[in-house]
Amino acid sequence: MIIGILLSLNFNLAMAQDVTGDAAPQARIRIFGQNGKPTNMKYRFQGHVVKESTGGNMGGAFASMLGIARNSTIGIPATTTLETMKQHNHNLSKLYYREFTIPANIPITISNAIIGLTNVNNTHHDGKIINYQPSCQSNKLTFVAKPGKDYEAVAASTSAQCGVILLEVNADGSTTPLVNVEESADH
Repeated sequence: MIIGILLSLNFNLAMAQDVTGDAAPQARIRIFGQNGKPTNMKYRFQGHVVKESTGGNMGGAFASMLGIARNSTIGIPATTTLETMKQHNHNLSKLYYREFTIPANIPITISNAIIGLTNVNNTHHDGKIINYQPSCQSNKLTFVAKPGKDYEAVAASTSAQCGVILLEVNADGSTTPLVNVEESADH
């Protein structure tokens, strides 16, 4: 079953990378995910809605939990975010990324979330202690990718807040924060 899930993830990744076709202008994006901290991407292309998530599906969460989540790259230059990834790993939760080819010149929407767990502990006097971890959903960030450009969607979050920052990745791996993006609170 585990092998089936992992194979399904690889098939879905290959489908997502090929969805734009060769004739349309393209860009690339790197999105990060972690068990309990997915990043979501959505856009409409050639009459179809394309949805991708890193860290938000069963297979990705399972791989992150076991520490076997693998980064998937298509050649976006390395940034300082990649150098500091290990600092964000926690018990049962490894940060990883996936890179996608996306269509240029159309709106792309990015959001992320923190999915907190609820822990219930029974006491020896028929009582319960319930602990809730914080949860949140970020605003949606919408941008229009420029042809031939690379981007990186980085979580701007602490343990109790969500947010996403979009960076343009330059050929040398340096990044430039984008300010011409639109944020909306509708989820």
